[in-house]
Amino acid sequence: MIGAQVVSVSNRRTNFKFEIRRSITIVKGDSGTGKTTLFDMIASHTRLGESSGVTIQCNKQCVALVDIDWENQLSSIRDSIVFIDEGARYVTSKDFATAIQKTDNYYVFFTREDLRELPYSVDEIYQIKTSGKKYHTFKRLYKAGKNHVYSLASQRRTPSQFDTLLAEDSKAGLQFYRCRFDKSEVTCKSAGNNAGVYTWIKNNPNVSVFVVADGAAFGSEIDRVLKLQAIRPSKVTICLPESFEWLLLNSGIVSHPTLSSVLEDTAEYVDSTKHFTWEQFFTDYLYEITKNTIFRYAKNKLPRAFEAPENAEKVIAEIATKNIR
Repeated sequence: MIGAQVVSVSNRRTNFKFEIRRSITIVKGDSGTGKTTLFDMIASHTRLGESSGVTIQCNKQCVALVDIDWENQLSSIRDSIVFIDEGARYVTSKDFATAIQKTDNYYVFFTREDLRELPYSVDEIYQIKTSGKKYHTFKRLYKAGKNHVYSLASQRRTPSQFDTLLAEDSKAGLQFYRCRFDKSEVTCKSAGNNAGVYTWIKNNPNVSVFVVADGAAFGSEIDRVLKLQAIRPSKVTICLPESFEWLLLNSGIVSHPTLSSVLEDTAEYVDSTKHFTWEQFFTDYLYEITKNTIFRYAKNKLPRAFEAPENAEKVIAEIATKNIR
């Protein structure tokens, strides 16, 4: 599937309208916030169609995954938006995560759990917002401050100077940061993966750290990392740009006729059958537009052209707070 999809689900009593932009959308919230109502309406329409009394308006088919035998039902669903209730135990399994990444569908999960087997964006986690009891939409749960810095709304403070830059990346991104801070007092380390960010912060409570991770795939970790950051906000800064490749593209170092449009309206360029996450898309896109230039990108080794001081500063400017020197 390609592009953002607007969905309207309604009956005589209530109306939901929202937009789905990526392969995975997460809808969170406590009981009574509307998650079950929305899923039940879609499930009823999946079983009964128009006779359910539910009207669904969307350019793509919208279906609820209602069978216990999810593999059998999923095998017959193509190019659709699939809605999954929080009571479905299989959603946390590796088999399910592997299966949906081989399809051309978008998926909407109603859940209070963090789905650690799945890569999803911090920007595609929502809660349901209600207006006048009848009208409902999705409201983004986590909002970035300046330069892609995230924190809990009640805990927004400017952190002190940091000692360590912690990258989720262990390849080109880490290489870049180590080169940039080579002659400074900042130590650059890798968390190894998304889950490693939480573990590292928890195990190093006295270190002032600036965390840079791929927001496009950090969704399952953001809740517990921000809660940990809220305990010592002066020690921890969480910076979540889309991805390291996105930083390189957005910095102005490289150029291409489609680049501005791609960055401004990414959803219209990402084919979910090829790129389950936007991080995967930006990696391939950067490779394609630089492959015949001095900036030819490779995930395992960053070209020296990106490390040139004048270029490095352009990248750093994308994530800079006054804590980055």
